[in-house]
Amino acid sequence: MISVAEIAAGLTGALRLARRDPAGLAMFDATPQGFWRSFWAAVLVAPAFVILDMLSGDIGGGPRQLAIQMIGYVIDWTAFPVLMITIADSLGKWPNYMRYIVAYNWAALVQMTILLPVAILAVLVPGHATMALAQFVTVILLVYRAYVAHVALEVGVGTAAGVVLLDVLLAALLKAVSDKLMAM
Repeated sequence: MISVAEIAAGLTGALRLARRDPAGLAMFDATPQGFWRSFWAAVLVAPAFVILDMLSGDIGGGPRQLAIQMIGYVIDWTAFPVLMITIADSLGKWPNYMRYIVAYNWAALVQMTILLPVAILAVLVPGHATMALAQFVTVILLVYRAYVAHVALEVGVGTAAGVVLLDVLLAALLKAVSDKLMAM
């Protein structure tokens, strides 16, 4: 189990990074234990993820579809960290791997806190202005993710952008597979 103090430290570190304060990294527990506990962020984000799926119409169907969605969620949270083992090693940044994944996981809380209200607004007030806001927020969140990669991995901005692109492409692939399975 994870303590409230650990959650608060993770969220505080992620918020400091969102303000472009690299000292936020000091808030994270980058030990092996802290690494594994950072995956509690997936549990904390899950209700918002379900709401997003409901808003987009992706949730529904029977037990099979629910199982596919749940398995897809777990795979989405684990596939990128597994892939990053090879990427971090090939970049010569293996010593920063755990710190990056811990920061990446806790940053998901900040991202969802920003994304969910925008998604709700887009459903309640559809239109070009809301769509533009959603796209703007998406770009800002991608920049945030790149900043997290930049400071936590200690890589250049281009490499950090490449890491984020890899993450986005992997998530899109997993979503496409999940959607295909649900349509069967």
